[in-house]
Amino acid sequence: MKKRTLSTIVLLLLAGVAQAEQLDSTQFVAFYNYSIRTQDEEGQNVTDSLRLALLVGTRATYCTTVRSYDKDSRPGEEMNNAFIMHHQNVLTDMEKAEVVTVEPLYPYRYETHEPLAKVDWTLADDTLTISGLLCHRATGNLYGKQWVVWYTEELPTSAGPWKLHGLPGLIVKAEDSEGIHRFTLYETKNEMRSIDYTERPDYQKISRQKLMKFKKKTLGNPRYPKEPNYYVPKEADMVGEVNLNGTLYYVGMNSHMMIPQKSHVYQPLELE
Repeated sequence: MKKRTLSTIVLLLLAGVAQAEQLDSTQFVAFYNYSIRTQDEEGQNVTDSLRLALLVGTRATYCTTVRSYDKDSRPGEEMNNAFIMHHQNVLTDMEKAEVVTVEPLYPYRYETHEPLAKVDWTLADDTLTISGLLCHRATGNLYGKQWVVWYTEELPTSAGPWKLHGLPGLIVKAEDSEGIHRFTLYETKNEMRSIDYTERPDYQKISRQKLMKFKKKTLGNPRYPKEPNYYVPKEADMVGEVNLNGTLYYVGMNSHMMIPQKSHVYQPLELE
């Protein structure tokens, strides 16, 4: 395979931008550290981490990587972690009570549209100060996972990272009951940004349930950590290899995405 430069790969990943429909503008932007406790291809315990930006409006929110939010922000490291952690871009349209997610899984980018799930939160009296904010504790179940979260009424919004939402204040910290997934706020900015939805005909529309089952079958296969491309047909359009921060990727021209040569054990955010 031919070697590809980092600049070429970035252009491939950002290619094909379509016109966007503005849904809202931000009140502020919240930044989170997202971590996953898992195992590498040799079965050793590792913790993957990724920085997320949550654009918070009154009618919509959008959760993406800091790399996508700030194009000058450590491109190699951000792309590496986003692919290994199977990051989803999550748009929540409160007016339509709809959640739209986009996730790359070679050779497609998959887009799901689902109703905004209702989380039956149980509020507790416990308080904790996180990043200088007085927070309150709550527990709730979302898609089969039990979550313990801390939220602050000092930032009056029902928003949170990923698909977590529905409390009387911004979710500042969230961890599943198994201690695998964790979101922790580290900064907020009062910044005006557009929150958009872009219709992309090249994205594969699929239901959340079908995508979840496909990921469980594909990413949950024991072969996946050592051979992340095991399920890709040999005749697939893989045009080259690129080395980013010591990680070798296979690159598909048509899909504008990469597959890491080695990956980590898949840890799903949704169980049902």
